[in-house]
Amino acid sequence: MKRKIIAILGIIFLTNSAFAAQGMSSWAGPGEVQNPDTYRPPKKKTEPKKAEKKEPEKTVQPEQTKQETPKAETKKPEAAPQPKKTATDEYSRSVGNLNISVDTFEADKKAIMAMISELSVIMKEKNYAAWTRYIDQESKTYWSKSGNLKKAQNRMPVKGIQLKTLQDYFKYIFVPARQKSQITEIRYESDSYVKAVEVQEDQDLIYYFFKKINGKWLVHIPQLDA
Repeated sequence: MKRKIIAILGIIFLTNSAFAAQGMSSWAGPGEVQNPDTYRPPKKKTEPKKAEKKEPEKTVQPEQTKQETPKAETKKPEAAPQPKKTATDEYSRSVGNLNISVDTFEADKKAIMAMISELSVIMKEKNYAAWTRYIDQESKTYWSKSGNLKKAQNRMPVKGIQLKTLQDYFKYIFVPARQKSQITEIRYESDSYVKAVEVQEDQDLIYYFFKKINGKWLVHIPQLDA
């Protein structure tokens, strides 16, 4: 029995020695850590991949292009042409044979009648300074001269009134002569010289003369006859 045991031990010893000669590099027991420098992990068995079930691809039908129906263009109604202004009896009386349009006549009359209304207020208030702004320079110069004022003084129906300044002319001649006027129409002497009149049955009473200077109407006071 001793020999068998020795022999068995010898086999074990030899077996262990063989492992030791291999440096323990190819074996480790359960729970032991193998040398990380020489250890090569066993290859894992790779299981064949299961074939994935492919869903049938959906066939996308191309979108049908909608045909747009052309929109009918709605044309804006054209503005009706305005009828040309026709000449009236007043226009004919005012213009005479001069080549002045109806529009110009209406614009001139409107401007002149507005000035006459403003002058009426000025004369009631006897506002000489305001009055001078409506008079053209030629008239102010002429009627500021003593010789011309003297001539006008001699023709006045009321005697004893002396005219020495333009303000005297405004006070004693210009204002009284127009206090009871009822001006309704104008008369063209030219496209820049107009008379403002009161129309009576058989005649026109002239109360104002207007001159257009630099596009603006101003009162003109005519000079005395020689």
